[in-house]
Amino acid sequence: MAYEGAYRCAVLTPTRELFAGEVYYADIPGFVGHYGVIKGHESLVATNHQGGKLTLWLDPEGKEKKVFFIHRGCAQMLHDHLAVLARFGCAADSIDVENVRAKAEKLSATLEQAKAKLEVSTEDEDRKAAEKAWIITEEIHLSWYEAQIEFAETGKESTKQ
Repeated sequence: MAYEGAYRCAVLTPTRELFAGEVYYADIPGFVGHYGVIKGHESLVATNHQGGKLTLWLDPEGKEKKVFFIHRGCAQMLHDHLAVLARFGCAADSIDVENVRAKAEKLSATLEQAKAKLEVSTEDEDRKAAEKAWIITEEIHLSWYEAQIEFAETGKESTKQ
């Protein structure tokens, strides 16, 4: 199927721009499943999947595509401008499994130590709350690493939400 009319699209993480340009179609991994966006799509704000494949068509027939692997965040379509704001993201073909696996193993060990230390901590409640918040944030990083590994090795998107 060919789509008529391109629209503006930006794919962003908090630290970088992964893509900015014209697209004809976007297949977005939403929280409850993939959905498509074409020019003229109604306004929307939707939650992204935790570890999903985002595919952008750069031509009307979909022969030229850009594929990204994104984790969490949201997407907004407004006035023919799509913004995909991911917590984490990368080009799908750039995942270095060995590097990501090493990071995941190191972080997993660090988290286990932090959890064990927190269990026996005699710190004040504010300090414990700060430690818990750090653990939660790092667990999100770990879930990003695990999702990348699963996707790179199997081609499947994360089944976790």
